[in-house]
Amino acid sequence: MGPARTAAATGPARATAAGAGPARAATAATGPARTAAAGPGPARGAGPALAPVAAAGPAGAATIPPAIPTHSDVFYQPPATVPIGEGSPSPAEADTIRVEYHPNSRRPPKISPIEDFTRRRAPDIQPTHHREPWHPFLSRLDFEFAEISLAAALSKKHMDELIALIRRAKEGEDTFSLRSHADVMDGWTQAQNKVTPFTKTTISAMYKKEEREYDLYTRNVWEFLEDILRNKNLVTQMEWDAHKLLRLDGPSNEWVRFYDDPLTGDIAWDIQSDLPFPQKPLILILYADKTKLSSFGTAKGYPVIARCGNLPVDIRNGEGPGGGRVVGWLPIVEEEASEKHKAGFVNFKRVIWHESFRKILEPIASHSHTGVWFSCGDGVDRQFCPCVAILSSDYEEQAVMALIRGVNGLFPCPICLVPKDQLAEYDLIFPLRNGAEVQKILEKALSEKTKYACEAVLKETSLRPVKNAFFDVKHSDPYTALSFDRLHAFHSGLFGHHLWGEFKQVLKQEFTTECDKLINSQFESFPRWSGLNHFYGVLDTSFTDGSKYEDIGKNLVLASHNVLTEEVSPRGYALLCTIRAHKEEDTYVGLQLHTTWTLADGRAAQRKFGEKLAVSVSVLLDSKNWNFPKVHSHLHAFDDIEAKGVSRNYNTKPNEKLHGPLKQTYRLRTNKRDVAEQILNVDHHYYVAGYMRDELDRYDTLRLEEAKQAAEPDSGPGADEDNADEAVGGGHFSLGAMQRRLQTISDIEAAHAGDPAFRNFARHLAQVLTQAYKAHDIPMPRGGVIQFTPSSKIREYRLLRVNYESMVDWRQETDILRCSPKFYNAPRYDCASFSASPSDFFGRILFMFTCTVGNKVEPMALIQPYERYPGAPSKKDIDLGLYRLQERPRSKAEFVSLHCVLRGALLVEDFDTKGSDFFVHDLVDADMFLRMKAWRAQSES
Repeated sequence: MGPARTAAATGPARATAAGAGPARAATAATGPARTAAAGPGPARGAGPALAPVAAAGPAGAATIPPAIPTHSDVFYQPPATVPIGEGSPSPAEADTIRVEYHPNSRRPPKISPIEDFTRRRAPDIQPTHHREPWHPFLSRLDFEFAEISLAAALSKKHMDELIALIRRAKEGEDTFSLRSHADVMDGWTQAQNKVTPFTKTTISAMYKKEEREYDLYTRNVWEFLEDILRNKNLVTQMEWDAHKLLRLDGPSNEWVRFYDDPLTGDIAWDIQSDLPFPQKPLILILYADKTKLSSFGTAKGYPVIARCGNLPVDIRNGEGPGGGRVVGWLPIVEEEASEKHKAGFVNFKRVIWHESFRKILEPIASHSHTGVWFSCGDGVDRQFCPCVAILSSDYEEQAVMALIRGVNGLFPCPICLVPKDQLAEYDLIFPLRNGAEVQKILEKALSEKTKYACEAVLKETSLRPVKNAFFDVKHSDPYTALSFDRLHAFHSGLFGHHLWGEFKQVLKQEFTTECDKLINSQFESFPRWSGLNHFYGVLDTSFTDGSKYEDIGKNLVLASHNVLTEEVSPRGYALLCTIRAHKEEDTYVGLQLHTTWTLADGRAAQRKFGEKLAVSVSVLLDSKNWNFPKVHSHLHAFDDIEAKGVSRNYNTKPNEKLHGPLKQTYRLRTNKRDVAEQILNVDHHYYVAGYMRDELDRYDTLRLEEAKQAAEPDSGPGADEDNADEAVGGGHFSLGAMQRRLQTISDIEAAHAGDPAFRNFARHLAQVLTQAYKAHDIPMPRGGVIQFTPSSKIREYRLLRVNYESMVDWRQETDILRCSPKFYNAPRYDCASFSASPSDFFGRILFMFTCTVGNKVEPMALIQPYERYPGAPSKKDIDLGLYRLQERPRSKAEFVSLHCVLRGALLVEDFDTKGSDFFVHDLVDADMFLRMKAWRAQSES
């Protein structure tokens, strides 16, 4: 075992709390010269260090102060800041958060320490509207049976059989009154008006002197918003006013703006600038897309899903109350062989689409012009201006929403007027479309006397002769509401359909099948990591899930860099460089919080991708035309973030997730004929069930609190202090999978007799703890010596939960790490980063345990360290963004206190070095990406 590392004697720092203030965000060193963090741990500003410490636990536990590295500030000289001016806090501490509300809100700025800043207010459990939230079902048991049968998609036959069985059972404390499937359906029918139901409407339009009619199903979108606004538990967590968020950077003493939810973006600010006091913008996010209901695609549905942008993102993108709901089911105008590709028929389909959407938007259209008062669930009357500020969809749907001519038009982008032969030009800027100009063009075209003249006017900007439904709603310009779709444009599109296809084409043309097998096996040998798909036979499998393509892209460079080398395949190597640059930009686009600095770094990554793509295109042998919309659309991604908040506000992924229940309903609950009404009835039952379940959960919570207060009338703060959690660890980390049998050190050494990491276990452990106690002036045990003997007992653990403060959005994240000789029938020893002096480092956890020093319990780990690669990185490592580490021999294993662990890490073998070198997988998540950017910047300085 090697010598113990020295912990910086800076004293304990404070623990990270859930939702607490930021770990100072680190960004890529791609812009102006910047100061970076000293290692893979969290970057720190001038404020208090956010290093891990022991949380309150059992008496005597966690006494070794954490090893805290000395970090420089990773908040670099920003490209854009807001100078401190009048009204700023004086004096202000670094990392203070300032919220500047829109002047029309008449709310003063709010200033708070970063620890107190939160993007959602704690939910206040409110009583339900009545004491029987299962009503109109006759009993709670009736409702819960109906709820389960709905989730299980029971048929009428199966439900009746199950009820018959239950009726034969002895009745419990509650009354089970259901007797048939009809009783259950009657309950849902009576409950359907608890939330807004669907209605059926007919949409008609003329085509070739014939009136054609189509069925449209809608849920009143204003009543959908009312369902949210009257829910006190949701209203208390909503934001009403546009606002700017700023954080005070210590070194520069400047306020740095950051973005997250839609009301932090420029569009919400502009909308409220146009509203009279006291109107508030009520942000509607709409999604629409056709989906295949049947396996063969013969049955299709066309749902429209709405979300409220004033809600916090975890509620808005969730599945419970306040989450997305189907508010429309659009008619599908089937293709006719005689009309295929005819401009007139395409225009007719656009008329049907926009007339249908006009009907969906009708309930909020007048309110958007005049404002509307509503008495919210918290008892406050507010005046709202509902508006469609965000449209979420794939490119094909965006072309319909924008009424452009799609990929065949002269200007195929729905956002700007880029010519179709310049879509891959990244150094040019083109004028943006806007609703006012489009309406003028449309009016001019429709005023022309001939059809040919009308077409000529529209063709100049690739528009269609149809009035856009979104123009009926004020502050709802579709060209600013349309948003970058990361799922389809990047994961399924640019990577999944294009870059991944080119990669496989290079393998096919330049390499043997043995190389395919090698890459497949290297994908398979990746260590497991929570949230990262594991692939078998990746080159031989077709995928339709964008999330799979996202993870293939993350792993691809590490799994193939030793095959597609610059010497063997110059074009394959250039393609790998392009894919790496693409994933860097994708990571920036996906950040859950953006500052002006990360936006600048993201744009720099975007330019880098454009340069690498140009090189790849120049050496690829095929005649592929790279001027297609999905190679261009991401040029608007960072503008969208400034305008509407971060990309998860408009990512189509949470909306496409809702396709699953609709498809399941089609398969299990319909007769496969005239399915729209059947599917929407079941969808409404789900909506009602979710509402009632929320009411019932709150009812249970209140009853539990009432019972607790009745049993403990004098209970209050500190009443439960004697019942502290006996788990080892606390706010920063906790140990789990405790092995029941205490082991002696001689048992441990015998079990690992052939492993040099475990030699002289007792002596080295005593040396490390003695050194640490002396370095931090911790009182030594009686006798003044720390000793362990072969008979000393320790407790082994095989699971470690590490809570750390994300450098992305400054909230708590958790890694679950394993250290087990047999986890799902295979050994698993995860890696982590650790804080130490003079620098942080990585290590593989070989053994986790607690030992007793005097009357104190110390959580420890035996780790195999990985050191930074000595010398300058190679050209390949720089080109492919590889972070190389060298594995130290197991005989140099070290003991560390678990208070020093920073977060988990995924280390992947360099397949060229047969296990002596490893790479840090920095793309596993955005936090690790930012940490490693800072680490590289520091190592190169």
